[in-house]
Amino acid sequence: MQTYQHPRSLPRSLDYALMINGRPIEVLATDIADFAIVALEPGDLPAAVELRGLRAARVVEPVLRPVSKNLRATLTDRVVAFSLPRPEKLSVDFGGGAKPLYLFAQPPENTPPAPGAPDVITLLAGQVTEVPELTLGDGQTLHLPGGAVLKGKIRVVGRSGVRICGHGILDGSFYGPATGDSAHSICFIGCRDILVEDITMVRPSTWMLVLADSERATVRNVKQIGEVLCSDGVDVVGSRDVLIEDCFLHNNDDCVAIKAFDLANKREFGVASSVRHDVENVLVRRCTLANWRGGNALEIGHELSVDHVRGVVFQDIDVLHVHGVGAVFSIHNYDRALVSDIVFEDIRIEHCYDKLIDLRVSKSRYSVDAERGRIRNVTLRDIRWTRTPYNLGYTVSMIGGWDAEHAVEDVRIENFTIDGARVRHLDELEITTRHCRGLTLA
Repeated sequence: MQTYQHPRSLPRSLDYALMINGRPIEVLATDIADFAIVALEPGDLPAAVELRGLRAARVVEPVLRPVSKNLRATLTDRVVAFSLPRPEKLSVDFGGGAKPLYLFAQPPENTPPAPGAPDVITLLAGQVTEVPELTLGDGQTLHLPGGAVLKGKIRVVGRSGVRICGHGILDGSFYGPATGDSAHSICFIGCRDILVEDITMVRPSTWMLVLADSERATVRNVKQIGEVLCSDGVDVVGSRDVLIEDCFLHNNDDCVAIKAFDLANKREFGVASSVRHDVENVLVRRCTLANWRGGNALEIGHELSVDHVRGVVFQDIDVLHVHGVGAVFSIHNYDRALVSDIVFEDIRIEHCYDKLIDLRVSKSRYSVDAERGRIRNVTLRDIRWTRTPYNLGYTVSMIGGWDAEHAVEDVRIENFTIDGARVRHLDELEITTRHCRGLTLA
């Protein structure tokens, strides 16, 4: 088992103490969740986990999420105990307003780069490294080993073969309200063959990880805790051939957002001339998403000022919650694009409140095109939604085009269950439609 000692300046949890296989694990704190990072070797499994509540009022009957993992905990004298048969990224949830504990128990790093190897930048474990803006060149690797903390932002423009990896932490609080500014924590612009894996990202000032005008990008086993409004998780902006997998994203805005706009229109991208491209071939799979107060869990939009957004698949995903006014499934086509060939498949929803499905062609304050777009060929398949008593009469779905020429067409809902019962009629989903053709339930 690999445990990590983090810099003393990082805030520790006041609520929880953690032991795994009898060894203490550091529990760090953010304003919305405490978290722990550990690497488990095959010989450590099954791992015995004990979580002690340091404040008696905070420890009530725990729930291990995602519930699809089928893990159960016992509670004895303020100690929560459970067994991990394999590495998992979990939320130990106590409800009642208590902060959850996010346990990021993961396998050891896959092929960590050797310190001092050519084109490898390795940060020091147990230390905070402050860099206002770090950039990487072609073929370079940035390694954040467990216990290392990078405070600042990473911005890479026009490069290929860049890798960011390690069990360390990227802390975005170098920017924010205290300094009167904000910055994307990680931003790739015009890059090719990108890999971001294994890191944990906390305390952003705005969007957390941006893939803009890029190709062949992979985001794997990234963990995020975004507290501020606009803390999007992963934004795919005008990019192609993108894979996002095995991530745990808690965001106070869209967890995953697919966008396409002229980068020159957004000064934070620092692009002088017009740059915009269609979005094609994006796969998001095996992720756990927790949306807080703003935004949506799985979003395409709002800014889609290109010709096409197509070939986007969201697959095998646990949505722990969408607490605010956003939706689980959302396509907000508020510019001219044709959004087509979109699949939401094998999605498990543990909580949402305001909206379930929200597919619309409309306008917003972000719109730049005079022409409206269209949405066509959308599939929602094998969806499982668990409701609470608060959903009844309050959670709705909306599917609406702009007019007859800018409509939503061919939406198929297949094998959708609510509280274990298969939906037999669209009315069970409380769907309101406008300029919608070819909506079917099977």
